[in-house]
Amino acid sequence: MRGFYSAAAGLMSQQRTINTISNNIANVTTAGYKAQYTADSSFGEHLVSRISSIPGVSEKNIGKGSFITVNSEDYTDFTQGGYDNTRRTVDMAIMGEGFFVVESDTLGTVLTRNGQFEMDSDGELFLPGVGKVLNDGESTISLDSSNFTVSSTGAISVDGEEVDQLFIAKPAEDTTLTSVGTGVFKIGTDGTYDMAETADYQVMQGYIEKSNIDLSQEMSKLIARQNQYNSCAQILKIYDSVNQLTVNQVGKIG
Repeated sequence: MRGFYSAAAGLMSQQRTINTISNNIANVTTAGYKAQYTADSSFGEHLVSRISSIPGVSEKNIGKGSFITVNSEDYTDFTQGGYDNTRRTVDMAIMGEGFFVVESDTLGTVLTRNGQFEMDSDGELFLPGVGKVLNDGESTISLDSSNFTVSSTGAISVDGEEVDQLFIAKPAEDTTLTSVGTGVFKIGTDGTYDMAETADYQVMQGYIEKSNIDLSQEMSKLIARQNQYNSCAQILKIYDSVNQLTVNQVGKIG
């Protein structure tokens, strides 16, 4: 039954990977989206022994091997994407390190590279479907109109006068970012973030950062994983047929 469990584990791990790749492909046009991937690893090792009726052979160990593969963890590729010029004053992109800070009603404070913002009826800058954009004092940003400018450091000015400052956050070293939505990340309980150094980033008004998805690579990965999934499915069918023969035919011999 060893091969049966190996094939079943392969089937489940390939399905999860296919779902992840499909999600990447679905978000290829989503501003600020970062590619998600799964890491495969073995589920423990077992000492493999030889089965033989020959004296001295059956006692020899072949070595260690793993019979099951699992998706041990998910990880995010934070490689910077390209940029689109939208010419909208409420659209912003970060070149370099850093994240926009957004206050979500359901998720709390989150980080994102998606700068496709809007203004609500109260003049507050927000990210649709997520929450309000925060300034360097971690308060919401309220503006009288969309007629404003944003400097490369994130300073917001109206008629040449600075009125607010975007909070461009940089997670502390070894801080874990957990994906909690499309292009939205939550700081782990053991992590922190601070205002990024101005030398590490540049805010570009009128631009949005495109996803870092390479569609051709994702399609190639999807096809390869689908072939592996089909192979595992065929192996399971073979084992099922062997089991049926064992139950229905072997007992009748003689």
